Amino acid sequence: MAEPENPGELANVLPEFRQIFQEIFLDEDSDEFEGFDIEDIDNIAEDGTGFNVDNWVEGGKEPSTFTFTGNAGINTDILSVPEEGSLSYLDYFECIITDNIIQKIVVETNRYAATYSETHPDLPSHSRYRKWTDTTLGEMKAFIAMTIAMGLVQQLDIQDYWSGNPVINTPFFRSVMSRDRFLSLLSVLHLADNSGAVPRGQTGYSPLQKLGEPYKDILSNFQSCYNPNKNIAIDEGMIPWRGNLHFRVYSPDKPIKYGLKVYMLCDSDNGYCSRMELYTGHGGQNSQFGATYDLIMRLADPFLNKGYHLYMDNYFSSPQLFYSLFLNATLACGTLRKNRRGVPQDLKDRRLVRGEMFVMNNDMLVAVKYADKKDVHLLTTIHKGVMEDSGKRDQEGIEIQKPDCILSYNKYMGAVDRCDQMVAYGSFERRTLKWWKKVFFHVLGLAVLNSYILYKTRSQQPVLQRVFRRELVNQLVTASEISGPSSRGRKRSSAEVLQRLSARHFICHLPSSGNRNHAKRRCVVCGPAEAELFRSANPEEPVPKRMGRETCFQCKQCQVALCIEPCFELFHTKAEYVLAYKRLKSVLEE
Repeated sequence: MAEPENPGELANVLPEFRQIFQEIFLDEDSDEFEGFDIEDIDNIAEDGTGFNVDNWVEGGKEPSTFTFTGNAGINTDILSVPEEGSLSYLDYFECIITDNIIQKIVVETNRYAATYSETHPDLPSHSRYRKWTDTTLGEMKAFIAMTIAMGLVQQLDIQDYWSGNPVINTPFFRSVMSRDRFLSLLSVLHLADNSGAVPRGQTGYSPLQKLGEPYKDILSNFQSCYNPNKNIAIDEGMIPWRGNLHFRVYSPDKPIKYGLKVYMLCDSDNGYCSRMELYTGHGGQNSQFGATYDLIMRLADPFLNKGYHLYMDNYFSSPQLFYSLFLNATLACGTLRKNRRGVPQDLKDRRLVRGEMFVMNNDMLVAVKYADKKDVHLLTTIHKGVMEDSGKRDQEGIEIQKPDCILSYNKYMGAVDRCDQMVAYGSFERRTLKWWKKVFFHVLGLAVLNSYILYKTRSQQPVLQRVFRRELVNQLVTASEISGPSSRGRKRSSAEVLQRLSARHFICHLPSSGNRNHAKRRCVVCGPAEAELFRSANPEEPVPKRMGRETCFQCKQCQVALCIEPCFELFHTKAEYVLAYKRLKSVLEE
């Protein structure tokens, strides 16, 4: 078949096929079509697809071709190179996560914090909401940077990122933001206004309403920033989640067995995720061809009539789907379940020995059965259905041959798995009771990966992904223009901290001062702790200058003033001794 000049106009692509289609479905008979006889009824598929189940013949055929008009690559209208030089890593990231999106998150986070404080007037004194102050665009950028950095530096507990223990010390995090402030932002983080949420079961309810506009905007930017290459793939992935949720799924064959299912359309050349749809359970009106058919047509909709080659697995493949894609100038290839409607019976019944292939076609589709360790069925509109060299040899040195569709399927189908794998390398995996936070941080990881792929597309000598992420964190923190938490007291070296927690220590009196036999000084444990407790309980009042207890004892080795009970023990056994004192006091008060 000749290659069409305009794949979007089906009348020019397949005039003879278009004519037959109108005769069958629109009842527009031509001079050659004289209507159906009674024996013709059995030759039409029961589902009304128009497939003639007896029209399959043995053998392959020349593949159909459409001109590729996808304009693959970065959308220069959105991400153009400035005249003064190249783009920074942050420029690529902000192409997807714009300041407008971050500002929406800031607004909803502040709104939720204010609403929660108003509706919970009896919050305990140690609650984070009592000392909450509204966040800003810059602080939210720093928060996002820290979540990306936590994917690079793995700690068993989130509070270990602020630990002073020299074994796990990571000073970057406390130089950007205090632990309490980060945990407050993580707790209060919100993407949508709860006051506008529609209860489940009522008209207007959306399972994704907790993700709000930022989620929609990010997915929209995935598609608008980049046009994939000719070969694309659709497959399903999983976001780990074991909580109680009505659209959580269980997939025993997946590495992640419990979680939220996502359907993704990715570029087979580099793994860029252009489209993503979260599975939210059964429901809604489906077409006569089923939910999986509708899903593929939704995901592929922006790329129809552009000559793309689409690859999928047997969960999605069907003759009707490939038929519809062909009518929209899109070719497809995928493994096939042999019980799908429209699959020829001869293909199902044919017995083959290992390495043998059987091919049938119906002038548009090519169905292939290949005997490997087990029988494999494929459906394609891209390939001839012939054996080709695989580039591998067996133990005897003979070239191994496989069907052309299987070779292409193995080459282009792994795009989604590749994308998931690259996201998992630097994912922010923290326990949360909110499923939508899990989805948001997964999408954030996808945004970082997509921005890296955008950078690789332009760069002649691209850096590794971990280097890109590391430098992106630095640029985000710099762009945030926050000064970091205020320091308290003298910074102690790692050696001092290690000695404090591990060496032998003895208590003694402070040296005499003036007329006093023993001097008194403020305890280094209860003094700062009592000041923080007063600040939490009285946020609008100034902190008294001398908080905590005065003591006439000190550690002979560390040379710091300490109360005998309980401060001496806490100072020498707890890395975060101020926090340990506050926790101990709250337990005693209860």
